[in-house]
This record gives sequence, structure tokens and C-alpha cells, in this order.
Amino acid sequence: MIGPKREEVFSPEDKRRTAYHEAGHALVSWLEPLAEQPLKVSIIPRGQTLGVNMLSFEEDRYHHGLDFFKARLATLMGGRAVERLVFGQAYAGVESDLKQATRWARLMVTHWGMSDRLGPMAYRLGEEHAFLGKEIQEGRDFSEGTAEVIDEEVRRLLREADEHAFELLQSHRTELEALVEALLQREELHREDLDQLLGHLHPAKNGQAEGNGQAPRSETPKEA
Repeated sequence: MIGPKREEVFSPEDKRRTAYHEAGHALVSWLEPLAEQPLKVSIIPRGQTLGVNMLSFEEDRYHHGLDFFKARLATLMGGRAVERLVFGQAYAGVESDLKQATRWARLMVTHWGMSDRLGPMAYRLGEEHAFLGKEIQEGRDFSEGTAEVIDEEVRRLLREADEHAFELLQSHRTELEALVEALLQREELHREDLDQLLGHLHPAKNGQAEGNGQAPRSETPKEA
């Protein structure tokens, strides 16, 4: 899915940093009851990535609410949060995560009415063109003041997700370190491996009821 294995030889420090990053994503998604659950975690560099998390629901789902999208944002922020926790700073490898998280947060605020400050209204910002692979810009239908509120709400959602991911990882540091060491030894962990390492945490199943909203079933690589 993400390209052939890369032939470069990475230093032990780069490998360990990648293991922490991917473990951060995986552990946050495991701890979030409504998030997609990790199927595979790898620190084998492929394509443009140094590592990957494969996430999916345990069953098909078509309705997602605010809590689900907050869990998704926290999962995306897991890589950045673990770098802050372990290394004291974030690194440039989080760019892809931040792009994805910002896109979801903006959709929550402008398309799905998930901001109390803005209320149940959709705001036109531009649409992604399926064939051109870029946004088609349109004239916006709201004021400059509303645009500032939109930006503030997107920032709030992202900061809350970042802090929530940090707190989850900080309070489960033992499991984080065990996950990192397993990745360094084996390079790839599958769902059965994760069950052995994290099964005692008893994550809630994704089949439980949620609020309204819609999103497609996801089986998405979370990149380093």
C-alpha cells in the first residue's frame, strides 16, 4: 500500500525515535474506545514513510459523532505527543499527522456543526477535487469575524487532542515502553501481538453506540 521497503541503513537513534512515534499512535488508538483499532504497527521504512500504523474498525460502521472524531484527532496527535513526552520536543516528521488532523478538525467545525460557538451551520471554504487532487477555491459565504472563530475552534480541537494524547501516554508509560521495545526487537507487530502486550487494558469494543454523524469506514495508514 505505501511502497517498497527502503534500502537505507538507519541509525539506532532514528529507529528508536520511529518506534516511539508509531507506538504513540498505536497506544492512543488502543486506549480510545471509539477510535479505529490498530491491526499492524511497523517501523520498517517503506516509500516515503519511516513507519506505519494500520487501523481499522472491527466491523463496518457508517455513523460517527463528535466523540469519535475527537478520538481520531487524539490518535493522529499520538506521534507528536509521545515525542514531547519522551524527547521534550516535537519533530518535523509529524507534518503528515498535523495535515490530516487539521483537515478533520476543520471539517468538524465547518461542515458537521460540531462547534458550540458556531452552531449548526455549514460554511463554504472550498472543495477537494477528486480528479485534480487539489482544493477548488470558492468565495466564502461568511464574515472575517466568523473566519477568525473558525480558526480558533480548529486550534482548540487540535490542542485538546494533543493534550489528551499526552495525558494518555503519560499515564500508560509502562505499556508505551513495552510496545517500543517489542517494535525494536521485531520491527512489525500484528493484532495478536498487540493483544498480548496491551490486552490487560481491556479496550471497549467499537460496536458500542455513538452519536449521529457520518464518515466512511477507515483502514488508514498513520505515517511517521
